[in-house]
Amino acid sequence: MTAANWAATDGIGHIETHGAAPIPENERHGRPSELALIFFGSQMNYASLLVGAMPIAMGLSVLGAFSAILVGTVLGACAVGGMAMMGQKTGANSVMTSMAFFGARGRYVGSVIIQMIDLGYFAMGLWVGAPQFLKILNIMMHVPETPGWMVFSILTCGILVVVVALLGHATIVFYEKLVSFSGIAIIALILVCVIMHPTGHFDPAGVHKTANPAALWVLSASYFLANAISYAPFAGDYTRYMPASTPSFKLFMWTAFGMIAGCMLALSSGMVIGLRVTDPFDVTQQMVGSLPSILILPVTIIAVAANTCNGAMVVYNGVLNLNAILHKWRRVNVAYLFGTLGIALGYVGLVIMKMSDSIMALCSIVTMLVTPWITINIIGYFHARGWFDVPAIRSPGPVSGRSYWYVNGYNLPAVFAWALGILFGIPFSNNSIFVGYFSKFTNNIDISFIVSALSGGIIYLFSSIFIKRNSIVKNY
Repeated sequence: MTAANWAATDGIGHIETHGAAPIPENERHGRPSELALIFFGSQMNYASLLVGAMPIAMGLSVLGAFSAILVGTVLGACAVGGMAMMGQKTGANSVMTSMAFFGARGRYVGSVIIQMIDLGYFAMGLWVGAPQFLKILNIMMHVPETPGWMVFSILTCGILVVVVALLGHATIVFYEKLVSFSGIAIIALILVCVIMHPTGHFDPAGVHKTANPAALWVLSASYFLANAISYAPFAGDYTRYMPASTPSFKLFMWTAFGMIAGCMLALSSGMVIGLRVTDPFDVTQQMVGSLPSILILPVTIIAVAANTCNGAMVVYNGVLNLNAILHKWRRVNVAYLFGTLGIALGYVGLVIMKMSDSIMALCSIVTMLVTPWITINIIGYFHARGWFDVPAIRSPGPVSGRSYWYVNGYNLPAVFAWALGILFGIPFSNNSIFVGYFSKFTNNIDISFIVSALSGGIIYLFSSIFIKRNSIVKNY
């Protein structure tokens, strides 16, 4: 392939022409080590610092907070690594690959729930990024922080995110590499300033939500598990560019390593910052007060850049999944549609409904929807011993008798296991939007996504064994 042709398909700074269709083998140029930087860089943002401070804010000890970060992150990273093992075998993203386990039509289960996740996280990224961008305007141009200027900030941040996502895979990979290195420097700088010039000293004694430290630890670990596992649907977007001969184990290890390293650095830094401020529920605003005035602007600019990169990962994933539904559309047109919907949702949530306070609740709900889907995909992969009927995935039309046609295009054990997993998880929900009946037996800790993942996976495993005619291994 010539340099000109390469730039036309997937070059840095060029609009990627590939949509949801599998990537041809001669255009798969990725290296497993890239995955580490991609998922490491995805954690270099203010949101990670905020989440990392949560256990301290709730009254957990430093040792307890750190161990919760470690355990939750490792478990979540294994799920991300598990989803990364499949892309190079099919050349397709996670939703397209999921037809092997859910069916040619059942893959739309993944499309729908991941569309919800991507739109929600895109909007939440704007809720975090737009105030930061407005702060830059305030510092540089003395722009007032009014609702009108907030709308301008939402539009600007949203357009920047969509542009990076529109450029596509190569640009995002390159961008994540830059964010990885700049993020390390900025987080280190913030840590030094906060340690040397704290804005206060937090006393956790008065902020306990429960008298049970074990319950606090479980709650914290579940936050970090959810934080890591939310990136699992993105793995296929990048492993589909790996050569088919790439060992799955390498993809798993590099992905998990990047995820663990990024989370441990960013979340642990947030924990330390939480100890040096008066209100660890709001570390991102207070830590800026520890910075010398000369550093406020460059730190804020890099934070907005990191948020833009993270948002681009979300939008890129959402566009590919929507393109799998609107397969007759070009990816560029799908990006315009997705971007418009996401920016509108960001505006409604931040300016009209003030939903930024419900970020954790929304994260809880969408995580409960996607974790059983992730679990079923990973179990299906091992149940099929890593084998895929690649021609069937490349041509997923309504043809009876194909490997993944199952029953009218649905693998019923997988679809029902996903639905029942959610049904079992709902009663264990506990957030500002909905409180389930059984949460009172778990010290009001939201473990809905854990219950939905375990129950959905177990149901699928046993149903795919006993219902032989729908088994994913029927063609062996």
